Amino acid sequence: MMLRASQISFAYGRTRVLERVSVELEPGGMLGVIGPNGAGKSTLLRCLYGALRPASGHVWLGQRELGSIDRREIARWIGVVPQQCHPVFPVSVQHFVGLGRFAREKLLRGPTKSDREVVRRSLEQMGLGELASRSVDELSGGEFRRVLIAQALAQEPRILLFDEPIQQLDLRHQLEVMAFARDFARREGCATLVVLHDLGFAARFCDTLALLHQGRIVSAGAPESVLTRAALEQVFGVHAQVERHPATGAIQVLPLEPCASARTPSAPPVREPTP
Repeated sequence: MMLRASQISFAYGRTRVLERVSVELEPGGMLGVIGPNGAGKSTLLRCLYGALRPASGHVWLGQRELGSIDRREIARWIGVVPQQCHPVFPVSVQHFVGLGRFAREKLLRGPTKSDREVVRRSLEQMGLGELASRSVDELSGGEFRRVLIAQALAQEPRILLFDEPIQQLDLRHQLEVMAFARDFARREGCATLVVLHDLGFAARFCDTLALLHQGRIVSAGAPESVLTRAALEQVFGVHAQVERHPATGAIQVLPLEPCASARTPSAPPVREPTP
């Protein structure tokens, strides 16, 4: 199933956040959306699953406009891992992940044996099997983030949208989550989008990148065509070294110093140590 935004714009009141943005998620591929704070990344993601409705333009799920599809059906196709979520009640991890089955369960009927098996598998995929009976309010921030991913997996979606999925995770779990997202997209043929701040992880794990700046996509394509020194100066306001890592073969970005126009009077320039 394909998810596509065509020339969408969005504003909060008089503040324009997105301006004629187009992206397309292909089955089996992972798109990374990158950009500085306030670029419109999370707003774009919310438009893609219907939490926000664009002021203009269209979002298409397959051949149908997203706005014409009811919420339960959208949830059967699109799984979302939000940047922030706070459980209202201290339920168990297993119960919380099971809430992801709501769009699949028949009305007025409880979970079936099949539902419980999907929940168990989702917990295992995220390494949460031993935490199934724990209360969600006893988890660390990183553990709860993995629970959110498991809940999205329990929906059995064909499209996965992640908003900063490695936030609050330690290095090992950052690697595991990003590798899982990439491999899951390829193995299951799911279309996947990941909003990221970490340019290194974006370049290493995403098939394509879309660079947002001030609500517009300024560059899109393969990581090496998007993460250029000129783009980093224009969008992030930093001079950076861009090269391929000898171990991974992926593009890596080493920020060197702020561009002169980006420095604040009280912030001295960052300089490399003299050898």
